[in-house]
Amino acid sequence: MSSVHKRLRKETELQFMMSACELQIELTKFIMREKNLPKKWRLIIGCPIIAKVDELIDNLNFANCIYPTKEEDVLLRESYQQKAIANCWQLHNKLVRIIECVETVKIEKMERIINLLSDTEILIKKWKKSDRERNKKLFTEK
Repeated sequence: MSSVHKRLRKETELQFMMSACELQIELTKFIMREKNLPKKWRLIIGCPIIAKVDELIDNLNFANCIYPTKEEDVLLRESYQQKAIANCWQLHNKLVRIIECVETVKIEKMERIINLLSDTEILIKKWKKSDRERNKKLFTEK
């Protein structure tokens, strides 16, 4: 545990990744819990949600592994960041669908997941913006 008060803590450099991993874990636990999502719904609705959150993590990892030294790298990294943002929107749509279609899924039970998804999207956008600003300085100086 950290000895720094929560209100005084600052975001880490990879906070977007930590948030996305936490989302992945919480979403997987939620989907796999029988009382939340009965087995008859898991293959049709549950598995695609887990696959989408896995894709989100993959896109973040791909983007983070690219160290831009030339403009092509910047564009590639930015495209993976954009795909991760799109994954957030896709997950949002899938969560709305699961809430509407499955009687046992209540929005109150998903509050933590919804907040994590929203936070993750905001953090990815901040990361993308800071990259853009840094790359602008880096490549205009040459």
